[in-house]
Amino acid sequence: HKKTMEYGILTKLIISKGVDNVNIPESIKEKTLLDVGTILFKEESYEEAGKAFAKAGLEQELLAAGDWLARQGRFPNAAYFYKFCQDRKRMEACAHECMNQGASQQAKVLFQILGNQNMLVFLQANFGV
Repeated sequence: HKKTMEYGILTKLIISKGVDNVNIPESIKEKTLLDVGTILFKEESYEEAGKAFAKAGLEQELLAAGDWLARQGRFPNAAYFYKFCQDRKRMEACAHECMNQGASQQAKVLFQILGNQNMLVFLQANFGV
């Protein structure tokens, strides 16, 4: 039972300090960050949850979380997960939806990752981002 307790304490530590601020031993990284990301997702801390899944290379979790939010029309939140995925189609669709919802900052991040200069110029010209 010692392992479970370690994860509990470690999970709390990462959530309180932030995903970017804790170095996790490789041997427990995936399991720990899956736990952290899942908890943060349930708490609606989507940006941190996305970082947790990404740091552990959990592509399926990133896609599942992004898709779940996208189905609800919550594209600015979905962007926090899609930006770490390899799925350019989802990223592109999400970026356009973010723009439609006035979340031009999230749209910009996705278009930068996609290297879509035309849309970046459009955002700059029309929304000043």
